[in-house]
Amino acid sequence: MSIFYIIFILLAVYWSFRYDGIEEFDSHKEHRLWLLCIYLICLSGFSYGLGADKFTYLEEFNYYPDSLSELGDYIQLNIMLKGQMPLWTIVNAVCKVVFNSFYAVQLLESAAINIAVCYMVSRYTHRYFLFLLIYFFTLQYFVFNTEVMREGFALSFILFGIHGYLSGKKWLYFVMLPIALMFHVSAAISFLILFSRFSVSWKTLAYAFIMAFSLWLFGDIMLQRVVTVALGGIGAFVMKVLLYSFQTTNLFGFLRFALTYLVFPFIIMYTALLMEPSEELRMKKERIMAFMVLLGIIASAMVGFIRFFNYVQIFYLIALADFVYTLFRIEKHLIIRLGTLAGTVFFIALTYLNYYNSTDTYFYHFFYPYTCILNEDNSVYFRATAHNEALELDVKDDNVREIE
Repeated sequence: MSIFYIIFILLAVYWSFRYDGIEEFDSHKEHRLWLLCIYLICLSGFSYGLGADKFTYLEEFNYYPDSLSELGDYIQLNIMLKGQMPLWTIVNAVCKVVFNSFYAVQLLESAAINIAVCYMVSRYTHRYFLFLLIYFFTLQYFVFNTEVMREGFALSFILFGIHGYLSGKKWLYFVMLPIALMFHVSAAISFLILFSRFSVSWKTLAYAFIMAFSLWLFGDIMLQRVVTVALGGIGAFVMKVLLYSFQTTNLFGFLRFALTYLVFPFIIMYTALLMEPSEELRMKKERIMAFMVLLGIIASAMVGFIRFFNYVQIFYLIALADFVYTLFRIEKHLIIRLGTLAGTVFFIALTYLNYYNSTDTYFYHFFYPYTCILNEDNSVYFRATAHNEALELDVKDDNVREIE
């Protein structure tokens, strides 16, 4: 079944060579972009047992009632016991009653996130198909379509909201934000785009790194306040805040995450920003980059909140596509840019090779080989076992904060 991956890769590579160099509007190029968008929607929407978190969503779906008469109570229970927002519950409940199949849920989510992603691509870069290849090979496509499905819905609305805000339609952001929050509360972090008004330069990177290091170094002191406030509440949201807040890294871990979410993205996005010929688009990208800096500081210093970086990830990958496309077309700082790309690829490879003892598999096995509805084989449940191992939080001195 992995032939479906090969078809996508071959089409994207061919159309990249044929169309990515075209700067002006081209109807054939637009057509191919949306054709591959539909392909990606179907690839995930008609998958079976693809990913890790999806097994949790599937198990929960089986317990949804067959009638919408209990929907109100179910929404309250999901908020209190699981920290799941109302619109996610409503989507699952309606799909259970109408279709009685989780395939409907994953098809809707896949359509929402991939349409939003491809729309952003069509507005912020000319390298449509190179982006889609990067989106695929960095595994972000799989993460957004299988691992963070609730957040995927939220992200699809926030992307349109951010684009509207940067395009002078601020009302659109404030319409999209409440909808996104009703899918996943993490969408609140996008509010930082309103404060991302500072200009970026190499000094910005130095200041951001110092701030991230300070936040990492003195995180225990700050966490004491979080714990004090959180213990005054109840429910799944409080437990998640505590779980994420207690996770930490040693110095080498901090450096790895700082390079992954702050330093390398900064170099890539800043390089793409300097090469942007459109003044209007350059101003938008500078706001997005400032937003990335703020999220990069959080992701570098507080490993439990790395998922916030998802809200700038698509724009970062767009910049990465431009960065790769122009890599050898410009000689200035070539060594630095090559080193940045090599480091980025290295950390992506480390993600691929996260190992799970319980199943003797690696992270990429969550998505490869491809499994679809044409072959509902129970062998895919090794992914559920590996996922359970991944969820286990080892209580060790170097990855859990000690709070007195």
